[in-house]
Amino acid sequence: MAHLKLKLKKTDKLASFTLVETISALIVTVIAFSILGVAIKSSNIAIRQSQRSDEFEWTQFVDLVSSDDLGLEYVAGKNLVRFYSPTKEKTYRLYYKNDVIRMTGVEAGYVPLLYDVSFFTTEYKDATLTMKVRMRERDYVCHVVMPKRKMEE
Repeated sequence: MAHLKLKLKKTDKLASFTLVETISALIVTVIAFSILGVAIKSSNIAIRQSQRSDEFEWTQFVDLVSSDDLGLEYVAGKNLVRFYSPTKEKTYRLYYKNDVIRMTGVEAGYVPLLYDVSFFTTEYKDATLTMKVRMRERDYVCHVVMPKRKMEE
């Protein structure tokens, strides 16, 4: 009887991922995207809270300057924003220094009104004081109608 010889061809194994490796990679990817989603959501919440805080700070600033309680009147001065309050019989000065807008009276001391301000300008025209502020990369503008008062320097 003749011997039959079977010749088997030797084939190289194809490199591939096993099912376990594929599932593991998918799980790691899902976990990474979940963590990224939580981080983005937290960042968005922090940004919204910061914006609300800035808007609240701005609203308080505008309310103070336009307050009926103080009844501020604009006083012209060189490089100064000054006000006179007939109800308090006091002169106040608004000034911008070290990224903070402050209000001070004639007496010592001051009240910080706005923080992290990178730009501040005022213009008084036609009985309206216009204030422009850039605070934390957002621009704010307000127009306050107030009378002008002449005072001695």
